Amino acid sequence: MNAEKIQQSLEKLKNLSTMIEGVALVSMEGFIMASVLPDAVGEERIAGLSASFMALAGRCTSELGKGEPQQLFIQAQSGIVAMLGIGDGTCLCAVASKESKPGMVLFDMKRAAEEIRPLLENF
Repeated sequence: MNAEKIQQSLEKLKNLSTMIEGVALVSMEGFIMASVLPDAVGEERIAGLSASFMALAGRCTSELGKGEPQQLFIQAQSGIVAMLGIGDGTCLCAVASKESKPGMVLFDMKRAAEEIRPLLENF
């Protein structure tokens, strides 16, 4: 079943690095499709915020004539939040510690997206 394979891909992504604290696959409507998140991070919260950020980024890039956003990266005092649009109205979101290497987080997310993308066709 594709839902189980997607969940396994998210678990694999989270387990690749001790710096990744949680990951979620989110629809652009703000719904969780699958996630591996710590208890402190609510699914509804991350889904709503990810969808809102991606929608705002889409408006910004559209207004500036740059097309659809592909990724968002937010570096904060105590960590990072990275979002990667993976097609079919979905976004992969990762929350990582401040010690994480941003390039590696995005690299690992892109690899996971390649696994997940074909599974979305029949989700």
